[in-house]
Amino acid sequence: MDVTVSIVNHENRDAVLEALRALAADEGREAALEVIVVDNVSQDGSVDAIRAAFPDVKVIARGRRAGYGANHNLALREAAGRHVLLLNDDTDVQPGAIDALCRHLDDHPDVAVAAPTVRSADGALEPTLWPRPSLRVDLLGSALFGLVRPIPPGSAEPIGWAMGCALMVRRDALVAAGGFDEGYFMYSEEIDLCTRLVDAGHRIAHVPEAVVVHEGQVSTGIESPERAVEMARSRRRYWQQHYRPAARLAAQAAVAVQFAALALAAALRRRPARALLLQAAESIGTTGRPGLRERAAAFNRARPA
Repeated sequence: MDVTVSIVNHENRDAVLEALRALAADEGREAALEVIVVDNVSQDGSVDAIRAAFPDVKVIARGRRAGYGANHNLALREAAGRHVLLLNDDTDVQPGAIDALCRHLDDHPDVAVAAPTVRSADGALEPTLWPRPSLRVDLLGSALFGLVRPIPPGSAEPIGWAMGCALMVRRDALVAAGGFDEGYFMYSEEIDLCTRLVDAGHRIAHVPEAVVVHEGQVSTGIESPERAVEMARSRRRYWQQHYRPAARLAAQAAVAVQFAALALAAALRRRPARALLLQAAESIGTTGRPGLRERAAAFNRARPA
């Protein structure tokens, strides 16, 4: 088996069906493919709809909700492919993309992660390639209110991490790294994974001819306070794992100032500022406010034993 496609679905039946249709439409694909969908206890009929429309797709229907990385790890334990294509449920892989990503990994043994070109539904290029997080990057981001320059496609600059909406990863490298760190419930898990793979001696490469269309932010909402808490919580975990203590403290302060300034700017424009304020506060330390992890835990507690 060449490639295992791992899709995590969360209450997104129509989008995941479209994602599976896009995979099926790649009729000229040379890579042998298996597709695994891990359903995160969706309540919208996703499991039955997938099984009815795509009987060859393996559906793992969870009984309890878990985090993004934990769900992909579940698929990884079942994967037979030499490479694993990690996909969001709101992505459409364009014809030829899987072969291009697979070919790049096969031709470049030092590359563990092959990142496609990602476009939005209207065709706009999404910034997905980024430098490795560092105190310098955090300070620059704070000074520019988060407007840090992504790595341009075709640049010789080393890629520190690529957005996890669509990534093909060499399975042996992924297994050796221990898969995703399940301490990240959602957000920053791909940054941590990419950092660990680079530290192990691998490279991350962009494959421009491989194109994936990404809807983005379907499941959690852009202004969700729970999302803000979870994002900040994951960022703190990354700092704790990969920064020295002094750099971690400086990064916390810089990012807190950044989000406080963004919240003030939003309030002056009479736009919602609560999520930004939560990001500022949670950058320093936990406020005790619930995040997406607590939402899932409450859902699990309410389910029949």
